[in-house]
Amino acid sequence: TGGATSSTDPYARGGNVEVRGGTAALGSGGAVLLSSGRSAQRSSGEVLVRTETSGNDGVSGEISVETGASAVGDSGGITLATGSAMTGAGGDVNLLVGSGDTENGGAVVIKAGESHADSKKGGGVFITSGAGTSAQEGSGGELVMMAGNAEGSSAGDGGRVEIRGGKAVGGRGGDVAVSGGNSYSGDGGALILQGGSSETGTGGDVIVDAGESGTHEESKEGMIRIAPTSASYVRIGRSGSKTVRTDVFGDLTVHGSFVSTNSMVFQDTYAERVHVSQEQDLVIQEETRVPKITGLDSEDASATPTSTLTLDAGQGGSDQWIEIGPWEAEYITIGGKNNNASHGARDQSALLLRQGYDEADKRLQMNRTGAILMQAAASMPILIHTNPTRGTNNTGGDINMLVGSGDTGHGGNMTLTSGDTVDARHRGGFLTLTAGGNNNTVGGRGGVVKVTGGFAGGTTDCDLDYYECGGLNITVAMYEAVLHGCTADADTAASSAFLCGTMEVTAAQRTAVLGGCTQKCLGGAVEVSGGLSSGGVGGAVVVTGGATSSTDPYARGGNVEVRGGTAALGSGGAVLLSSGRSAQRSSGEVLVRTETSGNDGVSGEISVETGASAVGDSGGITLATGSAMTGAGGDVNL
Repeated sequence: TGGATSSTDPYARGGNVEVRGGTAALGSGGAVLLSSGRSAQRSSGEVLVRTETSGNDGVSGEISVETGASAVGDSGGITLATGSAMTGAGGDVNLLVGSGDTENGGAVVIKAGESHADSKKGGGVFITSGAGTSAQEGSGGELVMMAGNAEGSSAGDGGRVEIRGGKAVGGRGGDVAVSGGNSYSGDGGALILQGGSSETGTGGDVIVDAGESGTHEESKEGMIRIAPTSASYVRIGRSGSKTVRTDVFGDLTVHGSFVSTNSMVFQDTYAERVHVSQEQDLVIQEETRVPKITGLDSEDASATPTSTLTLDAGQGGSDQWIEIGPWEAEYITIGGKNNNASHGARDQSALLLRQGYDEADKRLQMNRTGAILMQAAASMPILIHTNPTRGTNNTGGDINMLVGSGDTGHGGNMTLTSGDTVDARHRGGFLTLTAGGNNNTVGGRGGVVKVTGGFAGGTTDCDLDYYECGGLNITVAMYEAVLHGCTADADTAASSAFLCGTMEVTAAQRTAVLGGCTQKCLGGAVEVSGGLSSGGVGGAVVVTGGATSSTDPYARGGNVEVRGGTAALGSGGAVLLSSGRSAQRSSGEVLVRTETSGNDGVSGEISVETGASAVGDSGGITLATGSAMTGAGGDVNL
């Protein structure tokens, strides 16, 4: 149903149009299929779901894709997936927030569902890059997390990245495990924690810290453990090209032998340190307790140092892991730098998770401005799932993808685009929006797919006399005339004019109206269009009510309802059903019919009727064929 308006202006009109599958008394409700057209030889059509650009003083509408609440069992899930490719790569999945020039950038929020059941867990969030399943050197895809860049030349900081385990009241806080990949016959994957580099400033720090404790007499701070089980040795202070000095503040306990091939000097001044030569590794059997491990400080060298800290697993062995905070740490912060040395105060810094060293190996990256980019390896999918290990008593978690709100300019856009392909005789990727099903035979109902235009809250400065259509100001009278249908004006055909009712309209004005219009205080529209074809047939728009397989004689297929919006004072919204125009050939047909009945039934009726009138004449019905410039007018057959 189109959105209502409470405006008292007589030119106000209803807005939105909803396409719904039919309801059912016992069986599942009717489905709604939004699908682009298929091409036998070329690419299939695109599916575009978007809100229109707002007016000068408004914001664009939101897009919500959500499943309905479930009374019994799990609620419907949401799958956002690209199609597989036979000879090319699977399409990418991009979650992009629109840019702005005022205030902070819009956020991307991915949150699993809460659970209010006893002894149950909240929903998990699983982000997995694609596997390389080929036996011929198939490689897994990258997983990259990166905060937003700070592109300005002034003192703006890059975006901050935080990965934290969950907080607990009576139990243990959630663990955070970051590890390189295992390998059956090759080397295990490396784990690299690296601060950001700087061209003219100081490189970013790498801070590894355990959790704090409270004031309880049995409380104690968490420990930091490096190589607790499998590492053959730990290398500190040596890179491929140089050896750097290592500072240890506080007590250092070594369980086992400590061997140096060079001098070791212990003094209580910061001017001298413990020196270990590059020919000898430091082996510590149990643990080392220090408040902070850093890269090279500025006082360690006369020139500007490169403050880089590398944590790496040992060479060889069956399992090569680096674990940060495996037992005691309650919070683990990755990324962000300490602001003015105050505890807990963090500035934004970039974060990158990658599977290799090439640009294509970045999997999740966040730059200094807070922007996030996730990308899988070529032909590998990105799966966002609230409950991949579904239990018998758990409800499905929600997935909310929200663009942040603002108070200046248009609202941020959200674009869902399936993958393109340049391979001959293949189609672009599918874009499928499917509500959740319910396989329970006792009253199981299917989820609902809702696509709704944006709410218009404006009540003042509403210019209801004009529409803005493709940069042209179009009067309401011309807008309505074009929607009611136009014919080529025989007297002014040379100037590409049309006659819409009794009003002459230029080709540019008609094209602008049919291309979509906006208006102050206008509720957001829902536009569904078939795909453009450059050399064949344009994509169709198919709206079909849901089928039913029930053998109950009262069960029926789902309805398809198209309604104009209601209005409090002005006219209700119109419903326009019009075929497409051809610039050179015939326009498209409009076919209204009921389907042939089954063996034991009758075909459905067709009713065309106007509503009752409270004041004045009721609406008329006109059945007329168009005029012809060089031929005869069309017949009317009853």
